[in-house]
Amino acid sequence: MVTGASDRRLRIPVRWVDGEWECDFGGRVPVKDLASAEILVSRASIADKTFLKIMERRAFHKVLEEGARLLVGLTVKPEKPPRENLRPHLKRNADVQREFGSFDSSYRYDPYFVEVQLAGPSDRQARLFNSVRGGLWLMTQGATAIGLESTTVKAPQEVATEPVASLNHAYTRLSEAFEPWRISHTGNIYSRVLYQERNGKWYPLDVLRDRALQKAEHETAQSLWNAFMAEMTPRDQTSQ
Repeated sequence: MVTGASDRRLRIPVRWVDGEWECDFGGRVPVKDLASAEILVSRASIADKTFLKIMERRAFHKVLEEGARLLVGLTVKPEKPPRENLRPHLKRNADVQREFGSFDSSYRYDPYFVEVQLAGPSDRQARLFNSVRGGLWLMTQGATAIGLESTTVKAPQEVATEPVASLNHAYTRLSEAFEPWRISHTGNIYSRVLYQERNGKWYPLDVLRDRALQKAEHETAQSLWNAFMAEMTPRDQTSQ
């Protein structure tokens, strides 16, 4: 899909003068009411050190619980098929929709999927997430989503007899088993791994990472960001 000119971001050099933003070359910034934007400023320019601390703080926000099912998208070539004992784990699009639920219609799907499950944490992960339970966490810095981090992941027994270290590791192991024709077995888990919303639909993980909240059906992402933004709101504003 080609992005229209009206959807693209425009970089405007500005400066803060007498309580409002002005263009560097003069005059107010000509934007509509309620327009949203991001500003890039020097840390030394931040007058409120508490605000600076909040914006630099790294945190983890739990998104999915241990035991949550995920679908990993894979491409299987008939001329180089996976081993016979692996084939029962392959699910076509129609199989997934019949057994588990439908897809987000805007997503381009891989021909096949393999189901994995979020498992318990390793010792390091338990310390990192401060949790004895496994799951999936969104890592943030200030108001910016940095990425998703998981605990260990349970793959089909024929692929790994014990839970593997992470979602990235699970994707690599599955690719090695089901996509032997590939030179590299790494991939983008945000577009190739799907999670299930409460409405039964499956969405790529980048919905959770990138705050794709235009649709009300993204309940998990919506509730996550509502809680996150409540943390970011200064207490003196919430009491007004």
